Amino acid sequence: MIHYTGDIHQPLHAANRVDSEFPAGDRGGNSFPVKSHDGAKNLHAVWDSVAYADAKKFTLPLNASDWNKIGLNAAAIVEDYPVTDVSDLKSMDPAVWAKDSWVQGETFVYKNIDESVALPADYVTEAQKIAQKQIVIGGHRLAMILMQIYGSASDSMFLY
Repeated sequence: MIHYTGDIHQPLHAANRVDSEFPAGDRGGNSFPVKSHDGAKNLHAVWDSVAYADAKKFTLPLNASDWNKIGLNAAAIVEDYPVTDVSDLKSMDPAVWAKDSWVQGETFVYKNIDESVALPADYVTEAQKIAQKQIVIGGHRLAMILMQIYGSASDSMFLY
């Protein structure tokens, strides 16, 4: 459930480039090569890495220091992208979530970029913002799912 809830908020899990070269699509950016950066060699990998913002590779099992870094990073993203529009969270329908991600793909993900070259700095900056906001929204929605299933001792942990 955690994996699928997160994945549906990553735009390239809902969007696809369909054109004369890829009439069946580009496999969500997996067939859209970009100049390799921090190990990301295609557009899908760029978005999975939060547009290079999450390039650090952790060794499993995570140690206490890694858990701390992940927690601090998550707290910073939540602070930077507070969910101020509760309408972002109202729907508990995954089809709506997928459509929201698809819209990101249609309106931004494939715009003004070319295959096999480095992504422009302004693209990377905006992609990081979009990806981080999607992470926050996905996290809140996951929390709502878990509360629906298991209940909640306190609603005070939520910011909305």
